[in-house]
Amino acid sequence: MNKNLIWLFVIAVIVFVTFGDSLEFIPEPIQNGSLESRKFIFGLWPDWLKPQNINQRTEEAVENLEVPIKTE
Repeated sequence: MNKNLIWLFVIAVIVFVTFGDSLEFIPEPIQNGSLESRKFIFGLWPDWLKPQNINQRTEEAVENLEVPIKTE
């Protein structure tokens, strides 16, 4: 019985953190708590695991090609 309650609590916390700020019937302070807890959890994520723009070098090269060269 206790194991079922623990899993139910874990699922409820995950749902709250994920969708709590988009539920309109929940009071605003609770919605803000959901948003802040999500920011905190994602803030713990290491920088090297965050998605990176792998096309950044290509985009910069294209921008450099698009800029007209000024000759005097």
